[in-house]
Amino acid sequence: MSQTDERGEAGGEKPWIPHEIASREGQLDPYPFFKEIRDEAPLRYDPRRDTYDVVGYDAVVESITQHERFTRRNTSYINGSLLSTDEPIHSELRGMAQDYFQPGFLKEVYEPKIKARVDELLDRALQGDDHIDFVEEFAKPLPILIIAELLNVPSEKMETFRKWSATLATAPSENSPEAFAALEEKQATAMGELQELFDAEIDRREASPTEDIIMNHIRGERDSELVDRSNVLANLSMLLIAGNVTTTQYLANAVWTFEEEDVIDELQSGEIPLMDALKEVLRYRSPVMPGKRIATSDTEIAGVRIEEGQRVVGWLSAANRDPDVFENPDQFDPFREYTKEPIPFGKGIHYCLGAPLADMEARVFFEKFLDRVDDWEVATDEIDPFVSSEIYGPRRLPIRVVS
Repeated sequence: MSQTDERGEAGGEKPWIPHEIASREGQLDPYPFFKEIRDEAPLRYDPRRDTYDVVGYDAVVESITQHERFTRRNTSYINGSLLSTDEPIHSELRGMAQDYFQPGFLKEVYEPKIKARVDELLDRALQGDDHIDFVEEFAKPLPILIIAELLNVPSEKMETFRKWSATLATAPSENSPEAFAALEEKQATAMGELQELFDAEIDRREASPTEDIIMNHIRGERDSELVDRSNVLANLSMLLIAGNVTTTQYLANAVWTFEEEDVIDELQSGEIPLMDALKEVLRYRSPVMPGKRIATSDTEIAGVRIEEGQRVVGWLSAANRDPDVFENPDQFDPFREYTKEPIPFGKGIHYCLGAPLADMEARVFFEKFLDRVDDWEVATDEIDPFVSSEIYGPRRLPIRVVS
């Protein structure tokens, strides 16, 4: 299986992340940068990266949904999965996993398991010091434990899963060839270890078949003329990594926002419906920032010519704060009425497969957290961001809880 890195092409030196938001400050608050572009046009060309940054809502939707014009191939750190393939192979790979992410299946089979895991985490964290790192105690372990259970892989490897996830989703320490090379080496090692894990799991099921998502991939590979073992390994690896990183930041962004916006009491009383608040968190602080694409032929967006092979980044987080679509977009408003839906999980054929699971984990967690905790406050004046061209949110989030 080939692997692309943060540069998007083997041996290149072009980052996906603009230098304007590559700093700690830019990662923490990229929205002024997006506004600066939007004030001029819905997209701009960055010659340093040979990349178009798309920030207007309609233009972003066009770039991420028109898969015949804008491909996902060679844009992902896990090449060959449904995340980085187009039709018809994309549908085959998605079909191998989608039954396990249907809302009805998740509610029946996994909601009780999520509730049990949340109770365990709360019992452990709340019996000690009232100062807690929310990310370490809740936002990281819950999604990892659940996706490991769904994939039927050993949950005792949780720390290893964390390490792989952080390595594959992070950005280079700086925009230099040396930093890119160091990250590429680490990502290659992580991908190799991931493949070894799933190779072993596939061998186990071929020796003793077990009805689960991995077995579904094995059958799908056997029945397909398009999918090979490298695609299966890539798809399973992607599910494990994407299945926890995004939800980690979703949870962290929500607890950060609820405290910052002083809505904890209203959430506990039901004055603010929880799911409305979570939907607005996803718009206001989208955990996934970019929709990376490459033009398949000469084309245009909003009258701007884009040549075949050029890179296009549809910034989901910018689209979700487009003032032409969302009134007062820089304000958190859980009572907001939407004329167009936010797109935190993308749109079109590449809409996030795990979105129903992420929403369920967030709902169950906060139902219990708001019941068990009277109040909380963020116990730092300086949020430490997760530095990445993919993910938005805090790397650590110390809070003080009152329970």
